[in-house]
Amino acid sequence: MSASASPLAAIPPADPGEDAAAMQRVAAGDAAALRALVDRWQQPLLGFFRRIVGSAATAEDLAVEVFVRVHRAAPGYAPTARFSTYLFAIAHRLALNELRRRRRKPAEPVAPEAFDHLAADPAAERRLAELEEVFQLALAQLAPKARTALLLIAQQGLSYEEAAVALHSNPNAVRVLVHRARQELKTRMEELS
Repeated sequence: MSASASPLAAIPPADPGEDAAAMQRVAAGDAAALRALVDRWQQPLLGFFRRIVGSAATAEDLAVEVFVRVHRAAPGYAPTARFSTYLFAIAHRLALNELRRRRRKPAEPVAPEAFDHLAADPAAERRLAELEEVFQLALAQLAPKARTALLLIAQQGLSYEEAAVALHSNPNAVRVLVHRARQELKTRMEELS
């Protein structure tokens, strides 16, 4: 594996104690320190997750979860190893959990005949594909913060409080953001259909 292919290749050089100091500031409630950690580590995490889970959207969601956990754990953080080791240990556990969750999802095998109605009705299959495309287009048109808030709540099952931490906001603002995002998504889907 070349240096450019490494998940850590995009990390700008920094003083080894800089991340540990940032974690101390995060523990003290410094939102700018958390933002600095996110800015420094988000791309390496996204690359790491994309290679493991294969989905850019899932990679983004998992990276957000890493930073939510880093924020929660900041008061108890003790720099016994490099921060990158700590961060990627969290990332590794989340990636494994995601892969396990995917394996568990189809708890019962589905008989092939259960899909016969789809093969028998190509129009229904086309309509389903069209709806998926319309949904993805409408979702892509949402403002990034609104899209992220909606996905954190609706897709990842985070509480409003957890989403607020990830978005550097407050729970009530996230509730409003998600409500408006759902309304806008519905309107855009109607326009695109």
